[in-house]
Amino acid sequence: MDWADDVAYSVHDLEDGLDAGLVSIKNLTDHSERAVVSAVAGTYYCPPSWDVTAAELDEVFAEFMELDCWQFSFDGGPAALAAAKNLTSELVGRFCQAAEDATRAAGGASRLTRYTADLVVPRRQLLECALLKAVAAHYVMRRQAAVDQQAREREVITELALAIERGAPATLDPVFQPAWDTAPTDAERRRVIIDQLASLTDTSALAYHARLT
Repeated sequence: MDWADDVAYSVHDLEDGLDAGLVSIKNLTDHSERAVVSAVAGTYYCPPSWDVTAAELDEVFAEFMELDCWQFSFDGGPAALAAAKNLTSELVGRFCQAAEDATRAAGGASRLTRYTADLVVPRRQLLECALLKAVAAHYVMRRQAAVDQQAREREVITELALAIERGAPATLDPVFQPAWDTAPTDAERRRVIIDQLASLTDTSALAYHARLT
């Protein structure tokens, strides 16, 4: 499941970044840009147990970008959109097939049924996936506009939690009020507030914040 999540999120975050104009294939073919992304991958997405060096990540990244599926320019037009969909398909297939082949090779002649085999992911594909995560992190999630937005969202959540606490239980949705009434400690009452916040969408949290503050 972890590998499935890694593949799905890393590949589709890349496609979304291309579509939003935040990720550029031209940048990914530039050595200096790749060095920055590799550093992010090494810091955040390669655990110490992998014992990865910057040189290894640079080499893997350079060879990764030489795959045929990367050889296009994304301008948002129909051909570019089709090429991006092909890139997504090729990368998902590459990651899944590599894991299947390695798992079958490790299992030998034994029958691989549920709970009788361990998934094996080749090191090369682990590093390629880590690099894709780093692409999304560097160009999308860690860009200044996103950092500023996240800071404001944390302020809104903090202000909303305090406003709910000041007016509770009336400020809680009816479904959470009984839990507040029966909570024996401040810590458990704060847990109720956290549950209330977790039940909100972004839009409803902003509307709730506007109403209470």
